[in-house]
Amino acid sequence: MTELPPSNHPNASSSPADSRAWNRSITIILAMALLGRLLVLVNVATRRPHNWLFSHPYEMGLLASSLLHGHGLSSPFGVPTGPTALIAPGYPTLIAVLFFIFGTDTFAAEIAIIALQIVVSLLTIWLIMRIARQMLDTPTAILAGAFLALSLPQLWIPAIFWETSLSACAFPAILLLALRCRRQPTIPAWLLLGASAAIVALINPALLPSLVSITAWTAWQTRRVTRTAPLLGLLALILLFAPWPIRNALRFHAFVPLRSTAGFELWMGNRPGATGFLDESLFPMYNHAELASYIAKGEIAYTCDKSDQAWQYIRLHPATFLNLSLRRCFRFWSGTGNVDSPRIDEVYALLTSLLGFAGVAILYRNRSKAFALLMALPLLLFPLPYYITHAEFRYRLNLDPLLTLLAAYAVTQFATLCARPRPPIHQSPTRF
Repeated sequence: MTELPPSNHPNASSSPADSRAWNRSITIILAMALLGRLLVLVNVATRRPHNWLFSHPYEMGLLASSLLHGHGLSSPFGVPTGPTALIAPGYPTLIAVLFFIFGTDTFAAEIAIIALQIVVSLLTIWLIMRIARQMLDTPTAILAGAFLALSLPQLWIPAIFWETSLSACAFPAILLLALRCRRQPTIPAWLLLGASAAIVALINPALLPSLVSITAWTAWQTRRVTRTAPLLGLLALILLFAPWPIRNALRFHAFVPLRSTAGFELWMGNRPGATGFLDESLFPMYNHAELASYIAKGEIAYTCDKSDQAWQYIRLHPATFLNLSLRRCFRFWSGTGNVDSPRIDEVYALLTSLLGFAGVAILYRNRSKAFALLMALPLLLFPLPYYITHAEFRYRLNLDPLLTLLAAYAVTQFATLCARPRPPIHQSPTRF
């Protein structure tokens, strides 16, 4: 295994004074984060209609209600349409539990959902700070935590009725488990990594390629120590995730390993009149013609037909497809993936993107190439589907904690460089 930098090795000891200062910093940052997110909660509770969270989009609520009433994961568009694989089961199951406790679509359920996602958001900050301090340094950890605590888009993540909060937390959680396996490649550590990756994939299958790459990175790093433990971790991942594609095969008589929506998403982004932005008017939820087609053909035939139309359009218009894909790539990283993107989101996204990639480059050059690669894997793999479909700002928020950590590292390195005393310039005597 490649050793960690000696000054930042996880086993390195710190003085009691340093530990107290660190704990105080975490407490202050988490308190600031909690206060900001509670203000958002108060805003939703007092200034918005009591069903605001469930007004749009509502696929998650419909699926949760279906689960709660014993119909399984089905009917995502508000009318009985049978089983669906458009959305993975993780988040709707969680919402179904909250609906069971607090009531379906009630004000209490709305507050409970946002409160739970606030807790997840605070956990995300803590995880990022822990990774930064363990692998980099304390100033980077504090700066990253403070930025996540106070940035406006991050404040509003708990008020998104989607799995965004959980997905944003998943990356640092899995990375921390991977680093633990790298340091102590025991069977329990690997089983925990594999099981956690499976649970995350059941919440958001779009994360699976990144999760597999992180697991592969960890296995490569520990190859000289153990080969059995990574196999057991992979087995845990497969066994826990397998019921989802097996259920889909039984329900639809088709191989649907992740979600059935891929063909539909591809068609929305690549069709006559496509602009590269998401056009929600095409969703069966809001489009009566598309809903009728979905019901008549069935989910699998409907999405396969959309996929065929998309690929036909791409083959006939390769230059347009390339142009749209380049636009979507830029929009993903610049935060301009929504038609009505607030300017603050665009500035925030562009700044963290530029500084985040600078942080990867500096990390690769100055500290640990292995850790730089680990941080780069999600940045490279996760956005790929959105380059060819649509690049809403909400998707980019999943990577924000990692980008913030890397951006904070870049800032601290730039500050250190600027603070270095410059050597005196020796001038030759002036000759007259």
